[in-house]
Amino acid sequence: MRTRLPHALWLVLLLAACAGSPHEAPPRAGDDPIVLVEYHPGLAPAAAVWALPQFALLADGTALTATDDRGILLSATRRTLTADQVADLYDRAGDAGLFRSREYSSDVLDASALVVRITSDRGRHETVVVQPSARDRGGRGRAVRFADEATQLGTPAGDYVPDRVAAIVVAGRDDNSDVRPWPLPVPASEMPGYPSRPCLIVSGAGVAPLLAVARNATAETAFSSAGQALSLRVRPLLPYEHSCADL
Repeated sequence: MRTRLPHALWLVLLLAACAGSPHEAPPRAGDDPIVLVEYHPGLAPAAAVWALPQFALLADGTALTATDDRGILLSATRRTLTADQVADLYDRAGDAGLFRSREYSSDVLDASALVVRITSDRGRHETVVVQPSARDRGGRGRAVRFADEATQLGTPAGDYVPDRVAAIVVAGRDDNSDVRPWPLPVPASEMPGYPSRPCLIVSGAGVAPLLAVARNATAETAFSSAGQALSLRVRPLLPYEHSCADL
């Protein structure tokens, strides 16, 4: 004998089957970031292409958050998230609808963009919000709020101290008011990517002296290489970055 379920109960079961769980589980291992928040400003200077992400969460609960530059050194701080805090962040992502890739476009030319990438046990998802604003509502607003809240989670764990950095030529300079000796072991013309995008990875004993030079320079400082006055930026490599191509 067949049992007939009430119509209302059938409807509840059908909706549950169609909707599925909006929350996905974080990966427990791996080198790549499991949550990445990046902000790409519109009409930004050329050096902005090398910016650190606003927030990068690793599978072990370490989060790296971009902070103010120190001289020409791009800088980040570390935060530590517990397993419960990581699970809560993924719950927030589910509530914000971020486990489905989508783009919220805008008609603004040369607009800025917020990018949120999340890797879960079911795959990788990317949400793009073009011309984000704190006044955004709906899905756009939920993505913007998620990005803002993510950077505040966890316990501060000090500055991020890199063991590898990228030295990058970002422009030539005509202003000769602050020209300093070239700080790299090879001239600009021998850097990988020269002349379109010169970038050199420095590691080991060369890191500390270069960081000292970078902290004591400014965006107006030029460095002389074979008669050229060039602007540099020094960018830490994050744990999952290994070459200039990764940047």
